[in-house]
Amino acid sequence: MAGRWRVAAVVVAALVVAGCSSGEPAVTASPIPTDVLAGISVEVRQGRSTWAQRVVQVRVTNAGPGDVSVTGVRLTTPDVEGVASTDKGRILRAGVDRDFSVALGDPVCDDETSGPAHAEVDLTDDAGRRSTIVAEPTDPQEHLARIHGEDCAGVAVAQGATLTLADTITTSDVDGTLVANVELELEPVAGGPRVEVTQVDRTILFAPPGGAVSWPVALDTADGAGAVTLPAIAGRCDLHAVADDKRGTFFGLHTRVDGVEQPVFYVPSSKALRSALFTFIRTACGAPADG
Repeated sequence: MAGRWRVAAVVVAALVVAGCSSGEPAVTASPIPTDVLAGISVEVRQGRSTWAQRVVQVRVTNAGPGDVSVTGVRLTTPDVEGVASTDKGRILRAGVDRDFSVALGDPVCDDETSGPAHAEVDLTDDAGRRSTIVAEPTDPQEHLARIHGEDCAGVAVAQGATLTLADTITTSDVDGTLVANVELELEPVAGGPRVEVTQVDRTILFAPPGGAVSWPVALDTADGAGAVTLPAIAGRCDLHAVADDKRGTFFGLHTRVDGVEQPVFYVPSSKALRSALFTFIRTACGAPADG
């Protein structure tokens, strides 16, 4: 899959600057030298802190011999609507890379969608020369494919069911270990497809007792509204990492829609549930209440 995003290295070398209204001819800005442009590469990444917002980073690397400035970045993919863009400018010195965050549009879940993503990067240098790189970005961790799978699984499931995590938890003692009981609730959508939830994945912070990596569940809209309890223990107690957590309260769901297996997608905890879970993990890990 990663080969799909190999750099295309197409360059729009000259940009036209409009002449003034006095009738002067348009002036063509000089392009940035080709040896500088040849060192520019583009990659798609995604930080954990921007996962839920469907924001990705376009990483622009300057392996060439000269400094440039990035003045605009645009990312287009057949899997989302519109163009994800930013005009936030940054200096890109030789030997340095910079990330530019762009928000993805609404998902396109049409089976007919195909083709690679394309990125456009507007560049200028200290001499006022301008060029635009048009590239097929690499995506070594296959973020775009994963996002597309999550998006479209969520869309398909939402047509038949509303899935939420309850705002509150209860706690219990299981063989001397404090357990948080998290409730996942299902409400069928009238007239929608049949939705089954078969498994919930552990998170980096919470796991089933006994070392399992997931909770087997059996929720089915064919049975009407329902709920299942996920007994969870603290998955880690290094509280600095816990405090910096970005994804520990998102639970990955395995589902079927009208019998068709869907990619894993994530249900977030509400602000109230997140607070309750962090209070639980501090208690379970023996941290001071005011720490």
